[in-house]
Amino acid sequence: MTPEQQSILTLIAVSIAGLSLLISLFSLGWNVYRDVVLKARVKIRFNLSQIHHQTFPKPIDTLILSATNMGPGQIKVMMIQLHITTWWRRLIRRTKNSVMIHDYENPLSGKLPARLDAGSGIDLLIQYEKGCFFSKDFTHIGLSDSFGRVNWAKRSEVEEAREAYLKRFEKKKDE
Repeated sequence: MTPEQQSILTLIAVSIAGLSLLISLFSLGWNVYRDVVLKARVKIRFNLSQIHHQTFPKPIDTLILSATNMGPGQIKVMMIQLHITTWWRRLIRRTKNSVMIHDYENPLSGKLPARLDAGSGIDLLIQYEKGCFFSKDFTHIGLSDSFGRVNWAKRSEVEEAREAYLKRFEKKKDE
């Protein structure tokens, strides 16, 4: 074998070793990210709905807070969180937080705390009546999880339900 062929083979061997090192470092980084950093995500939905059944004289209006575990692992949802915030409240750091106990007596409602596997969900029914939490100025609703995060519903969904509440209950107060 000539010295030129030996140097080409050495260059190929070094290139393969360097590529192997890059692949193993990427694999190590991905595994650390997946197992340590990447945590399960929860998607929260909130809306005003009706429950229909043939035994009910009329449909029941209720607020539904739904949580779906988007993965990649298991997560535990703990408590319903409420938040009052506007741009000026954020500016002067005067946001207000509250927790809410949902209707545990309702057999149709899920119970908290709840452990959710990837892809599973829970529906929490919240009483929709005069004097419910919409009688205060709450702007956000969400669920706290086992990672110490609060997963909020879209603000537009909360505003839509709040407008329906104000139309139904607050207009009667003025009459």
